[in-house]
Amino acid sequence: MNRFKNRFFEHNFLSFLSEYKSFFKQYELKFIVSVLEILKKKNPNLRLTTEYKDFVKNLYKSFFLENGFETFILKNPKMITELQEANIDFSDVLNKAFLLMSNAFIKKIIKEKEPISKLKKITSLFEFYIEYLKYHLNEPIYYTKSLPKEIKEYYLNNIKLSLFSVYKGIPISHTTTIHTLNEEKGFIEVSANYYQIIASKFQKEIYLLEPKSNKTFKANISEVYPHRKTLELINIEKINRKTPKRNYIRVQPHKKIEVLVKKGDKKFITEMYDISLKGTAVYSSEKLPLEIGDLVTIEFELEFEDFYYFTLQAELKSISKLNDTTYRYHFYFEPNPKEEKILEKYITKREKEIIKELQIYLKKELKSV
Repeated sequence: MNRFKNRFFEHNFLSFLSEYKSFFKQYELKFIVSVLEILKKKNPNLRLTTEYKDFVKNLYKSFFLENGFETFILKNPKMITELQEANIDFSDVLNKAFLLMSNAFIKKIIKEKEPISKLKKITSLFEFYIEYLKYHLNEPIYYTKSLPKEIKEYYLNNIKLSLFSVYKGIPISHTTTIHTLNEEKGFIEVSANYYQIIASKFQKEIYLLEPKSNKTFKANISEVYPHRKTLELINIEKINRKTPKRNYIRVQPHKKIEVLVKKGDKKFITEMYDISLKGTAVYSSEKLPLEIGDLVTIEFELEFEDFYYFTLQAELKSISKLNDTTYRYHFYFEPNPKEEKILEKYITKREKEIIKELQIYLKKELKSV
């Protein structure tokens, strides 16, 4: 953190912010509106709650009004995690918002006949903030340095492992080995395929499986090296289960789907996270009065070729707390043959769309390499 704070003062950004304090105060509302609009364009399914507005407002104050940028990431881990889960590159969002802000600043300096060097200064400030965000957005909030002893053994004996990641419900696997291990800093480097390189931009969690012993390790991706098809992994921990179980292909919908959950005379409106032939996971912005094993009725509509409305009896299998306000509920159901056929068509269609999306990302990545 200190290296950014030192550069902030070395480049005299504080005096620049003070000099144009009136401009930054006047532009605050426009910035908030523009960022929220860009977020909505990036992901139309994103619900822009007051929390998002407060998040952007706090960012603006930290960056331009209160000189508190160095603690921004630490104060806002929840919202940053939500944006990453929504497949939104927040640094790209800010790049676009900063471009609009630059245009407004250009008009000001032209109108007031100020030197063009001021434009260079604000551009340098924007670049500094983008670099700061990219650096910290790729870092998990919690950092563990110690490596499991098995990982060291795999490295020393060049043991082949399965590298397993998931993109929008689609599993991606790759046979890998650990070709770099830094015990002091607590990271390893492993080879990955290009699909995993792309998926790593949106999902920072990944799994390593040793096939013979079935030992599984969860890790966070801290660095991505597309040229070398390499991922740097940290926070590696042994877990007591296999890699995420996939008896049936799960896919995430391409747009928001509301799922009505009924238990007795109680009704809860949730949002679909993913769906398979035998179950669905849903989001809720509050903790529902449900327990594992509860039998409920779920209702939702799928749109493809036509509109299909489902009413299914389901069992609650698990509950995951994602952050302070968001919970994920996993339901199991047994569709009838007609419903299963419709689900199968929908899932196959979404699977092809997601794979095509990955291929498009891949082509773009290869062009930039």
